[in-house]
Amino acid sequence: MALFINRIKPSGNIAEKDSIGKTAVLSNSKVVLNVLTYADAEPFFRLYSNPELYDADECPIQSGDTPESFSLRIVARCEMVWTIRLATCPDAIIGDCALHHWDSENAEIEFGGSLLPEFWGQGIMPSAFQSVIAFAKEEYGVKSVVSHTLTGNQKAIRFANKMGFKQVTVSDGHIHWVKIV
Repeated sequence: MALFINRIKPSGNIAEKDSIGKTAVLSNSKVVLNVLTYADAEPFFRLYSNPELYDADECPIQSGDTPESFSLRIVARCEMVWTIRLATCPDAIIGDCALHHWDSENAEIEFGGSLLPEFWGQGIMPSAFQSVIAFAKEEYGVKSVVSHTLTGNQKAIRFANKMGFKQVTVSDGHIHWVKIV
C-alpha cells in the first residue's frame, strides 16, 4: 500500500513519502483526485452516509463507526483510495474511487467508486476512472480491471458498459465485470 504525507493508513500513523509519492494527486481537465487523508475523514464518511448512494443492506458504514475508524477500515482493504473533486472546485469532495483486491499474479485489480447524486451524469466518474486506470497501468502493471455492480444498479451498469467492461458472471444479485487495459 502506498503511503503519503498525512495519508490514512491502517496503522493510523503518518508517513513521510514513498516511491509513488509523485502521483499522490491525479488530475485532468474535469477532476482532481487526491489520496484520502485524515483531513478528509469527515466528508468521506458523509459521502457514504448519503442514503441515495446506499440502502441499509449495502452501506459499508458499520454500527459504531466514526469517520476515522470507517476511513481506516476502507483504506486497509484498498491499494489506493482517492477523493474526487471538480477541477473547478478542488476543495470540495464530491466522491471517491479506489483500487483494491490487487492480484499481482494475474496483473488484475478491482476499481470502485461513489459520487454524490447531484454530480451524476456529468462525465465525472469516467474522467476519474481514466486517470486511475492510467495510474494502475503505470504503477502496478495492471493488465485487467475488475468491477462488481448490483444487478439493480442501472447507473453502475451503464458506467461499466460505457467504460468497456465485459460482463463475466451474474451471481447472488451481483454482476462481475472485467476490462482488459
